[in-house]
Amino acid sequence: MEATGVLAVGESTTALAYIKARRGLSPRQVKVILIACILAVGIPVGAWTSGSWLAAAMSVEFAVLGLGVGLLVIQMLAGPSMRKALAKRGQAYEQSLTLRLTPEALVYDLADLTMTARWPCVTDLYQTRKYWVFLVQSSAMVLPRRFFTTPQAERDFIAEAMSRMTNAARARSPDATRVIGE
Repeated sequence: MEATGVLAVGESTTALAYIKARRGLSPRQVKVILIACILAVGIPVGAWTSGSWLAAAMSVEFAVLGLGVGLLVIQMLAGPSMRKALAKRGQAYEQSLTLRLTPEALVYDLADLTMTARWPCVTDLYQTRKYWVFLVQSSAMVLPRRFFTTPQAERDFIAEAMSRMTNAARARSPDATRVIGE
């Protein structure tokens, strides 16, 4: 059984952010911690050096606002920069992806790259809003949900994958279990 479609380079980065959350801190948690530290350190130090809590609070709030604007600008520039870098190397921005379920392994075939993971290496299968993510030891294989023409085709594919995963991996995959209705 297989699912095929076109994947844009960098498209699955959002889905991969959830991997970090499953291993420890998510990108959102990291941002909250950074902002809390900026506030916790910046306001008292600013008040100590300027002699005014109000001036310190205003300075730190503007620093946090600047950080937010900077992150937004970086996000807006990342896509076009990636496309230009790929074009310079002669690589396509969009590439054909086929994810194949075989009795022995999960096969991820992306343009000129093929990755194979035997089923015991697949540790989790989880769903994000737009993707299914197979965790394979410390790596991920991302499958866009748009590759499925119908919800039933998606359910059938996920059910087939789950039937090949170990019991421990199935236990760590509540999203997939919910979708197939077990």
